[in-house]
Amino acid sequence: MTATIQTRVDSKLKAKADALFASMGLDTTTAIRLFLTQAVIQRKIPFETVAPEEFNEETTAAMEEALAISKGDIYAKRYDTFAEAMEDLKVAEPTAEYK
Repeated sequence: MTATIQTRVDSKLKAKADALFASMGLDTTTAIRLFLTQAVIQRKIPFETVAPEEFNEETTAAMEEALAISKGDIYAKRYDTFAEAMEDLKVAEPTAEYK
């Protein structure tokens, strides 16, 4: 007994995946079946996921700062209340919906 899975993916991604799997002697359906089988066996995504290398400078700087804060390399200001943080950031009063 079999079941059908349908999903939509970007046509460029599919073409690249088809070419990659073909170079390994697989078709895309078999590659997906391998992925699902390994996910069930390992009870997790069967590979390490990594962030794309396409972050802009601002995002990269924020991630580096967050990492440095988590390591204790730099001090991060702390607040006792949300209102105190908003005052420091000079952000407008939140609407009643977000209080």
